[in-house]
Amino acid sequence: MDMDQAPRLNPEQLLKRYQRSWIAGSDWSDNTGAMASFNPADGSALGEVETVSEAGVNAAVASSRRAFAAWGRLPALERSRILEQVAAAIAGRVNELALLETLEVGRPLLDATQLNAQAPGILRRYIGMADGVRGDVVTADERQLGLSWRRPRGVVGAILPWNFPVMNVMVRLAPALAAGNTVVVKPSEHAPRAALALAQIATEAGLPEGVFNVVLGDGPVAGQALAAHPDVDLVTFTGSTATGLAISRAAATTTLKPVLLECGGKSPQIVLDDCFDDPGIWQPVFFSSFWNSGQWCAAKTRLLVPRARLEQALDGLQGAAAAWAVGDPMAAETRLGPLVNTAQQDRVLEYFDVARREGTVVELDCPRDTMTEKGCYVAPAVALEQPRGSRVTREEVFGPLLTVEAFDGIDDAIALANASDYGLMASIWTNRMDIGYRMARQITAGGLTITSSAEAAMASVPDIAGACLEPQKQSGYGPDGGSQGLWAYTTSQSLTLAS
Repeated sequence: MDMDQAPRLNPEQLLKRYQRSWIAGSDWSDNTGAMASFNPADGSALGEVETVSEAGVNAAVASSRRAFAAWGRLPALERSRILEQVAAAIAGRVNELALLETLEVGRPLLDATQLNAQAPGILRRYIGMADGVRGDVVTADERQLGLSWRRPRGVVGAILPWNFPVMNVMVRLAPALAAGNTVVVKPSEHAPRAALALAQIATEAGLPEGVFNVVLGDGPVAGQALAAHPDVDLVTFTGSTATGLAISRAAATTTLKPVLLECGGKSPQIVLDDCFDDPGIWQPVFFSSFWNSGQWCAAKTRLLVPRARLEQALDGLQGAAAAWAVGDPMAAETRLGPLVNTAQQDRVLEYFDVARREGTVVELDCPRDTMTEKGCYVAPAVALEQPRGSRVTREEVFGPLLTVEAFDGIDDAIALANASDYGLMASIWTNRMDIGYRMARQITAGGLTITSSAEAAMASVPDIAGACLEPQKQSGYGPDGGSQGLWAYTTSQSLTLAS
């Protein structure tokens, strides 16, 4: 990775390149409104993008429907060839995508570049998996042949959040396109440009017009219209549980259509006694809790430790914090940037106040040399002595505040891990795999990891596209990732041939 390339891009020119919705392979505007955005690192204006009315959503869906007539029937080999061209084009524009992300949401540039370099691989992984989506012979005798196969659903509406502007698009776009669907993306109003950039890159790489459309606007107008649209065949949403409920209601207003939801999380990370002798675990524990300044639904924001180990856990986190500089996202040494905007900053600071009223808050010793008052910064901290079932231990903060809670024995740890409305992710630190397995069988979570050491954690590489999880409880529903996640973008059809 060449970190010198991104700064040579002109931010002002880059922002102006992506200002209007992308429909039928070109810029689209109905001149109904605009929304401004600001750099969360310093409050500077990033300019405006044009929003669309319901008419714009209708145009995007109509474009997708027309494109589906050809794209959905394209031979799989030809579809794969085109998508491989798209993957290669994205790989050549990673630095541009990273800079957009840094400007819009404050992700450190180095982190954004490394993360978005994985985007082409996600598309390629689904290209490979799509080749295996075939069918079954159900019956075969002298007079009858029964088949069951899978077909693309049609037009997919994807309503996405701001925390990972590029990857949020890719993890929905890749399986949908690989399965033969067309897509209308409604990105967050707080980070609209990455989706536009991806759509333009894909079109320039040969993706037929209308296969990938992007509409800009807020949730109550553009999001509602897309979710409720009678010609959208499937809706996929990533975001808060409250908005997920609203999306589900909207999707059911006019037609029956499936909805895939990945919503909130309050994921536990349990460290058992046998791992406390490994001082290296606190770096991956810190990462799991505070990466992206805690702005990700899968963050392990509840650290559960044996009661006698509370002080040792706090010392471990303080030691790890020294490697996590908070500040200017354009600086090479920065690992944690600002929160996305002032509204999110205020929301997170309110949780800090609640935690102080109900217990104590200890700030972690992250370097802060480039953290300024102009940015939407909140430094990582730990909430201690919070009553069980209290607000901070139950609700998703979506910021850099980690609760550290004590348990008394394995059964208590399991009960504490499950004492949540959410069921997205969980992790267990132990070198006793028999105990880890027993705990995993009893913890309600869509995805769970058991890690024996810091060395094991550092050696493992998350398989973003290959691993399938299904959110539990109020974290959503529907398979996400892997072959099952790909199949979710298809529908089963049976055929009987009788003679």
